Amino acid sequence: MSPRPDHLQALPFERGDSVRERVAALEVLSPRDIDQRLSELGYRGQPEARRAASVLAYRHLQRLRRIHLEGLAPEPGTRENCLFLGPTGSGKTFLVELLFKQILGVPTVIVDATQFSETGYVGDDVTTMLSRLYEAAGGDVAWAACGAICMDEFDKLATSRSDARFAGQQTTKDVSGFGVQRSLLNLLSAPRADFPPDFGFTSRTPPMPLELSALTFIACGAFSGLKSTAEEMGGHKERMGFGREAGKRETAIAERVTDDQIEQTTAFARYGFIPELIGRFSRIVSFAPLDSKTLGDILEDNVLRAYEREFAHEGLTLVVEQSVREWVVARALKRETGARGLRAALVPQLERAAYDHFGEPQVSTVRLVLEGEQVRAVTG
Repeated sequence: MSPRPDHLQALPFERGDSVRERVAALEVLSPRDIDQRLSELGYRGQPEARRAASVLAYRHLQRLRRIHLEGLAPEPGTRENCLFLGPTGSGKTFLVELLFKQILGVPTVIVDATQFSETGYVGDDVTTMLSRLYEAAGGDVAWAACGAICMDEFDKLATSRSDARFAGQQTTKDVSGFGVQRSLLNLLSAPRADFPPDFGFTSRTPPMPLELSALTFIACGAFSGLKSTAEEMGGHKERMGFGREAGKRETAIAERVTDDQIEQTTAFARYGFIPELIGRFSRIVSFAPLDSKTLGDILEDNVLRAYEREFAHEGLTLVVEQSVREWVVARALKRETGARGLRAALVPQLERAAYDHFGEPQVSTVRLVLEGEQVRAVTG
């Protein structure tokens, strides 16, 4: 009997029975099933991004089953690194949290890119993301290797390009975004990496190795201005000096970057990213700004219901009139803050109502009404 190809050989590292049992216990769902679960958990809008993310989660699940249940080594080139790109409040990190932490149930961490620097010179080293994953897995390194890492605010690693800087990248410490970008290059492609289990707080704990072949890495960022950068590189350049075009529109916060613009790697380089790093992402998913209908659904399903339950615990019935709901959605659209803007617009009004009426047994109903441009709480 001929031996199996290299990519089908059993993995050389040890796998504990507990990890095998955990993987076997994961519910097997199709991409359509995963998308349906997203709806049940309150995710609204972004149909294209949801399809891509559901397939991403399905592949992650199947990869774990092949490795830990069938005893197969990961096939070369199947590692999933994905970039979620879209305006603030469009549901990027919320989608990651629902998919991997709640639906799949694997170790999942969401970290802020702005806290990192090259090799921890100022701030954290990028390998501490693996430390966080190890902690989320309860100190089980094999289970941590089955998880997902989401780096939020990824676009904040961009910085102004300097040719001298690119020519002498390795000559000095770099506490800017480029230093972190170079550190990420290896993390996004290496089969394994060492990490400090104690987050590097002491020098007494030796680093531990973590297999990365089954890990899913997702970067999220708004990339404000990338669309205009791509348009300029596509020939829509603003004239300088005499003949300069007047009335050039300002770049909006909530814009969708098209698929054609995403494919312009040079636009990412102009934006401030090392081309090799963008090349590490096998999939770039564009999120659209949320429209008024989707924002209204989110307000109803995810925001108001939570506050209605809180008021019910106090023996109060919370009623938010339709005019107030429309005012909240319009405010979020105007500020281009997406779903985050819904809560930001509503919370001050609810805090005032809670201050006035929580703990007051004679009140039974609190109603939010719109008077002019002001939201006011009335009782009865």
